Amino acid sequence: MIVAIVGPDGAGKSTATRQVTDFLEARGEPAQLVDRWHIVGNADYPATRFMQASVAETRLCVAEMPRTARFLFLVWSIGFALMARPERENAVAVLDGYWMKHAASEVAYGLDRPWVESVVAGLPHADVAVYLRVTPEVAWERKKDGDVVAYECGMDASCSYNAFVEHQSKILAILDSWAERFGWTTIDAAGDQEHARNAIISALERSGQQQ
Repeated sequence: MIVAIVGPDGAGKSTATRQVTDFLEARGEPAQLVDRWHIVGNADYPATRFMQASVAETRLCVAEMPRTARFLFLVWSIGFALMARPERENAVAVLDGYWMKHAASEVAYGLDRPWVESVVAGLPHADVAVYLRVTPEVAWERKKDGDVVAYECGMDASCSYNAFVEHQSKILAILDSWAERFGWTTIDAAGDQEHARNAIISALERSGQQQ
């Protein structure tokens, strides 16, 4: 099973992904947290041994790429991290963002939306997609003390509030439309993290009952 935790920057995806993975493991259900950056400097992914930079440096380099190349690199890294991960029998793969957040970001940067959608259609289907929805204003309050980067702000080097809100509003609109189209479980993520975790677990349980 593949579980995607979806949302814009500042939605709490990383925290929720870790919490859900830990919860499943504690309950005796094998789970793997899969992240696109796990392929960097990780012996579990020997085919990416050519990547010598640190994760931090790799992320900076990716942000500097032309948008088409950047999107294709991100899709490759996401797909490779998922499909080449060390096998654990019957393990649930829990993904932070999966393809959704980066695809929405690159559409917001100007890539052709139908083309972007056709590219990500080649990735494995997410059995459960939970959309942590949060407004740009709330996300800014969470990230403003040093956790905002230019990629999240329309490449505004000053990482200003206005640039962040403008760019994230575009991303939110795209994610909203995909959530409706693909039937993602939408959660208001403006509240506490425990609420989001419990809502994700409920979505997983409903999915298990339907199989």
